[in-house]
Amino acid sequence: MDYSRGSETILLVEDEEPLRRLCIEFLEQLGYHMLSASNGKEALAVVNAYTGKIDLLITDVMMPELPGPELAKALLAIRPELKVIFISGYSDGSLAQNGILKPGTVLVNKPFTIKALTVKLREVLRSA
Repeated sequence: MDYSRGSETILLVEDEEPLRRLCIEFLEQLGYHMLSASNGKEALAVVNAYTGKIDLLITDVMMPELPGPELAKALLAIRPELKVIFISGYSDGSLAQNGILKPGTVLVNKPFTIKALTVKLREVLRSA
């Protein structure tokens, strides 16, 4: 299969450990440098400790303690160049309708394939 390769640094924040591990494994095989966290508070600590550039945040929308949208807002305040993709088992319509995600937010719905995720992340990373 033809997957989109890259070399950027990605922070993946996902509270479902099997999904997080699987995504990390596949994305590392495609050349991406991966950072990961199981929740928003852990992600903030990872970002504060990491001195290199982080190109992309992929975060679950609904997480305990610090939901994905709040995490993204906090990280964008300290790393404004960061691009963001949200992942969720909820439909984008219900998330927007409930004010959880703003219109125009990039969302990949669970379950997703690695190919669908890599296509979306290349699209987001290429955007200005």
